[in-house]
Formats: sequence, structure tokens, C-alpha cells
Amino acid sequence: MLPLEISVYKSYLETAAPKLAKPKGDPWKVDFDVLLKHYGSFLFDGWGTLYSKDIVYPGVLEKMAKLRSEGKNIRLITNAAGRSATQIRDDLRKMGLDFDIHEIISSGSLLKVLNESVGLKEAYYLGGSAGMEFLEEAGIKAVSEPLEPTVILSGIVASDAEIEQAAKVLSLPNSRVLVLNPDVYAPNPDGEKIPVTGAIAAALKERTNCQLLFCGKPFPLIFQVALRSLIPSTESVIMIGDTLGTDIAGAAIAGIDSALVVGRNVLEEDLRDDIYELGVSPNYVLPTPW
Repeated sequence: MLPLEISVYKSYLETAAPKLAKPKGDPWKVDFDVLLKHYGSFLFDGWGTLYSKDIVYPGVLEKMAKLRSEGKNIRLITNAAGRSATQIRDDLRKMGLDFDIHEIISSGSLLKVLNESVGLKEAYYLGGSAGMEFLEEAGIKAVSEPLEPTVILSGIVASDAEIEQAAKVLSLPNSRVLVLNPDVYAPNPDGEKIPVTGAIAAALKERTNCQLLFCGKPFPLIFQVALRSLIPSTESVIMIGDTLGTDIAGAAIAGIDSALVVGRNVLEEDLRDDIYELGVSPNYVLPTPW
């Protein structure tokens, strides 16, 4: 992992699970068929695990079909907060991935739940137009200079002007950022890591000392929603993802098993060092392609 990833994901763990037990031993390297035999419910990350942009990774469609044919429970647990569940479903179907609405749990949809305790009426919004749906559901109006100094960050690569306006809003006392996508980097199909919302939030905090509030992985709420959706089939659940600091850390906090797809956000040769640095380990490692 890059230094910024380690720093930010460590801060997430300190916030969400300061007493999380350290891993012992190395994860098992397994084939996907081994997991298929032993688990009944599969929680999947999206970008970096199943697909990147509009490209489905090799072997994914066949494995998803096998899960369906064996009657496994499947959920997509995504930090893609810039699109509604309906939009995600439609986009995935164009790629051949078929998820029903109830099988898609987006971090953006948790804004309404978070705002029940925060009580926001206005915020400066940094994100795509599609993500505005989540603000409307939560009863929050997007304005350039909100009465309370609050910024909402969705999935975005922000312009300099947007960052400056956010910093201006956050320069006032008691400022805060609601981070709908805690991911620090997203992998491109060519392997390049692109800084995204979590990196922007970290930079704004360093610059303004604002408070950060989070939806999405690795924080517990999204896993609680996912596990509740599986009732009564909440036993033998596994999370499969490509990022130690969100997918794997979130599973550890939620108390469920996990498998890391190596070769995208985490290189196999870096895995031991990354586990040591972060203090989080998957139960299993899946090769690329998995």
C-alpha cells in the first residue's frame, strides 16, 4: 500500500475499532471453489474485485453464475456513493453482472440514516449529479455556503475550484465532512491507483482540522445493513474484496471472514508488509484472476 493509504486506513481503525485484535499467522491461499464449499453468503466489493470501470474481470461472470446455480446469497457492498442502487444495477447489467436492487448496498444510501443523528439541512456537496439523490432522500439541500459549515463528499475526482470552496466552508469553527466513500484510491484496469474521496477528505482534514464522519466500508453500519438483509441466513458469511483498509478491515470489525483478491490494490509481494503495517489480515487470499 502507498503511505497515504496506510495512514488513512489506520485512522479509520482507530476510530471504528481501536481494540481490534491483531492478526495471527498468514492467510490461507485458496481457490474460489474452496470458499464455495464452505460459505452460504457472499458479500462482494465491486470496483477492483468484480470489475473496473466498464470491464468485468476474467472469470467473474462464470463464478457469479456458479454462485447463483448453487443458491448462494449474494450482496454487493459498495462505496460507490455517486450512483443509486438502480443506476448501479443497470450499469452492471450492461456488463453482464445481474444483481437485484435488494442485493446492492451502497454507502450513499446510508446518508439518510447518518443524518437522523446529525440533523443537517444544508451542505456543500462535492460529488456527481447522480449522487444528489442521496441528499434528497436525507432531506439535505446542496448549497455553496451552508449555514452550518458542512461538506458532503461523494465519489469524485474534484477540481481545484471545488476543493478551494470546500476548504472555505470548512475554515469556520465546528466544521465537518460527511464522507460517503471512504476509499483512498481506486485501481484502474492498467493497475494505476487514482486518489479518490478518502484522499480528499484526509487532505481537507489536514488543512482545516474539520471533523470527519463516515458512511461505507470499513465502518460498521454498512455491514450491519448487509447482514440484516441476509436474515435468517446470517451464518457462514464471507466478504470478498481487493482492499485491506476497507473490505478486509470492515469484515474484521463486523466479525465475519474475508478473502483478499491480490494483484490490484494489494500486490502479493507486499501483502505481509501491508498486514504488518495496518494490523489487519484476511482469512484467505485469492489469486488474480480469482
